[in-house]
Amino acid sequence: MNLKLDRFGALGTLIAAAACPICFPKLALIGALIGLGALAKYEYYFYIAFHVFALVTFTGILLAYRKQRNLNILILAFTSIALFFISLYLIVNEYLSYLALAGLVASVIWQLLEAKKCSELPQIKNIE
Repeated sequence: MNLKLDRFGALGTLIAAAACPICFPKLALIGALIGLGALAKYEYYFYIAFHVFALVTFTGILLAYRKQRNLNILILAFTSIALFFISLYLIVNEYLSYLALAGLVASVIWQLLEAKKCSELPQIKNIE
């Protein structure tokens, strides 16, 4: 069963961030361009969803690690998630939050490329 939690979580994280103008004003500009500004009164819920989607993304990458065994992707995702929460609660720096988001998206893209590369390899059959 191929779960696509990482892709779902990354897309949800970006949409929730774009709908949260106080947290991410630069992404909110993009969100306003595509009509997410109408959802501003639900910002608190998007803030919570943002956290949930980030954790869903990390869970998807963690599950993909079990299959692909690429530790570098897992390290990038873990570092991005840690930086994300640190930038929101400890340091409170908008640019660190954007860097964490970029790292999370990069880890999902890297994982997708790795999955494609693994699926193109010839399968070795077990001969008894």
